[in-house]
Formats: sequence, structure tokens, C-alpha cells
Amino acid sequence: MDLLKILIVIFHILILSDSYELICKVTKKEKYLFIFGVFIAQSIVEILFYFISLHGLGIEKISFICIIFVYLIGFKKYHKYKAIFISLLLSLLYQSTHTFIAVIISSITGVSFVTKYEDFFFVVVLLLTYFVIKKIIFYFHLEINYFDKDYLYSFFKKVIFAFFALHILLFISDMVNIHEHFNSFSSILATIVFICLLLIFFAMNANKVQVEREIALNQKKFEQEYLQNYTDEIVSLYNEIRGFRHDYAGMMVSMQTAIDSKDLQEIDRIYNEVFVKANHKLRSDKYTYFDLNNLEDSALRSVIAQSIANARVHNIDYILEVKDIISPLSMELLDLVRVMSILLNNAVEGALESYRKQMEVAVIKLDSEILIVIQNSRKNRSIKPEEIFNIGYSTKGINRGTGLNNVKEILEKYDDVILETEIDEERFKQIIRFKRNII
Repeated sequence: MDLLKILIVIFHILILSDSYELICKVTKKEKYLFIFGVFIAQSIVEILFYFISLHGLGIEKISFICIIFVYLIGFKKYHKYKAIFISLLLSLLYQSTHTFIAVIISSITGVSFVTKYEDFFFVVVLLLTYFVIKKIIFYFHLEINYFDKDYLYSFFKKVIFAFFALHILLFISDMVNIHEHFNSFSSILATIVFICLLLIFFAMNANKVQVEREIALNQKKFEQEYLQNYTDEIVSLYNEIRGFRHDYAGMMVSMQTAIDSKDLQEIDRIYNEVFVKANHKLRSDKYTYFDLNNLEDSALRSVIAQSIANARVHNIDYILEVKDIISPLSMELLDLVRVMSILLNNAVEGALESYRKQMEVAVIKLDSEILIVIQNSRKNRSIKPEEIFNIGYSTKGINRGTGLNNVKEILEKYDDVILETEIDEERFKQIIRFKRNII
């Protein structure tokens, strides 16, 4: 019997630790630290409740949630909503699944069997709970990185309220289960909680799919609008170059006449008034549009084209350089669009504040990596590089800075993508390094 009790404790620890590892995608070291900290704290709380006669009233389950929340806030530095979501999720997954399986098995075997072989019964229940929870996590994609998107936050705040409601039902189920006459009602409540939890998971996935489908549709519309603008711009530039080719012969005749007459003053005048101006015109940032053709990823092309148009509206000198053909990058489409939109919009805003109003974007292919360099002139003010990625930090005012923090959280998901920041008195530069998978 003692062996069965040890197995119960082992399975209890295994279920929670593996659930935490699968959902939060942590290292083995973080997993063991989590288990050690949570179970030590929970043991102390249960001993305290035992001495003050509160043991067995279901309060331990509430304290369990609070302990996980404190750990995620204190040690993992999670945002409060993210910490609440994970705390409630871990607790509900274990408690509702364990209770539901226990109710099903006890209804099949009968109460007398459960009473006679209580320890064996709980070992079997915990074993089934372990495999069912793992299956639920994989089936519903409950990994936090899968749902950790800012465009899903409003919906997940509603999910948090639903989790609270289910916990209240579980607490009521535990309370009424103390009285033998209400065992059936307690079992019904536990079953309802488990089914509702699965329905919430279905809703979470359905909402994510719907929102991302809408975002993809809007992105497609944006790309279609960009394509039309891009086509118009190319036609305009073609006509302009065509006109230059027509004028080129006349320019050469004028220069040849001046050379033949050996009129140095006329040669100097034609050179400065014709050729220099023509060269300046051909080097205009308008012609950077042609470099967009080297980007095979239409989404990246669209975002950069939009930033060029935005810079022109604000009379910002914009230089784009893409000398090589750039294949689609190793990042999810939505993540790439969000990261580039934030960095490019910030660069336009920074350049607009500055005296020089300059902005440069380059996409560079190297042997082992691809670089995206976004550089802008900036207003000379004090900026601490270590603070710009904090939530709420902004040079535009208090609590207006969320963009760079979102960029940081997105890029943390990718081991082969690195963001570097360089700041001096006159410029602000962001460099994204994408490691290339060379076969």
C-alpha cells in the first residue's frame, strides 16, 4: 500500500511538471525548478490549513492557483494576464480531467470497489489523467506560443473569466461532495466542468483560425492595392526613363557641339546644368522601387513598399537597397509582417522628428545569413538601449510604447532570428539577422 501512495505522489508531480513543460515550452532545468518551488509552497500551505482546520474544504486548490501565479510573475516575469491564464489552465486541466475520469470509473466499478481499493483506484485514475491531459494539450495546441498573439488578447481575457467560472463550479462540486446525499450532483457538476473546458478549447482554436483568416484576407487586400500602386509607379518611372532616353541624344549633341568648338565655358555649363541634374534625377529615391523586384516574399515587399509611400508623404529621404534575389524568410507570415511593420513605422516616425529626415532600408544576402537593416536619422535625445523593449516605454509619451516589446516577444520564438540595436547621437539602427539553412 505504501508503494501505491508513493506512485500517487509521483504521478501527481509528473502530470503537473509535464503539463507545465508542454504548455510553456520550458527547459528541463526550469521544469524542475517549477516543480520544486510549487510543491514546497503547496506542502507548507496544506500543513498550515491542516493545523487551522481548513483542510479538505477545497481551499487548497485555490491556493495552488495562487502559488503558480506568483511563480510565473516572480520568476518567469510573465505579464499578469498571461500568468493568470496559465495558472488557471494548469489547475483546470488537472482537476477537471482527474475528477471526470474518477467519476466515470467509479460509476462503472461501483463505490464499494473504490472504497476497498482506494489507493489502486487513484493510481489508475492518475495514470489515465496523465495520458488524457497530454492528448488534450497536443490536440488543442495548448502551447502558449501558439496562442500568445496580441490580436488574440481581447478574446483570451474572456476565456480567463470562463476559467474562473469553471473553478467556482469545481469548488462547489468539492463542497457538496462532502455530503453523501449530493454525490451524484457533485459528479454531474464535475462532468459539466470537463465538457465546458473542452468546448472552451474548441472556441479558442476556432477564434484563432477566424482572426488569422481575417488578418490574412486583409493582408491579401493590402497586397492587391499595393500591386496596383506598384504597377502605376513602375509605369510612371518607365515613362520618365523613356523621356530621358529621348532627351539623351539632344544632350549628347549639345555637348559634342561645345567640345568641337572647344568652348570650355559652354562645356562646364552643359555639364553642371544638364548632366549633373540628370544624374541627380536618376539617383532619386523614386527608383528604389525597382529593388523591390528582388524580394520574392510578396508580404515583405508590400510592407516595405507601404513604408516608402508613408515616407514620401512626410518628405523623408528613403533609400532602399536589395541587390540580390531574396527568398522567403524563415518566419511565419503574420509574425514577419508585424515585426517589419512595427520597425518600419518606428523608423518613419523617428526620421520625421529629426532634422535630416533620412531613412535607409537594406536587405543583404550573406553566405550564412540574411540581414534586414533599418536605419533612420533621429532627434538627439537620451535613449537607453536596455529600456526600449520594456512594456510602456516610448519617446512619444507615457504608456504608448508596446511595439518593440511585441517585436521582442515575437522574435523570442525563433532561435535562428536575432535582433540587434545600434544607437548613436544622430541615427537609430535595427538589424535583423536570419540564419540561412544551407544544405
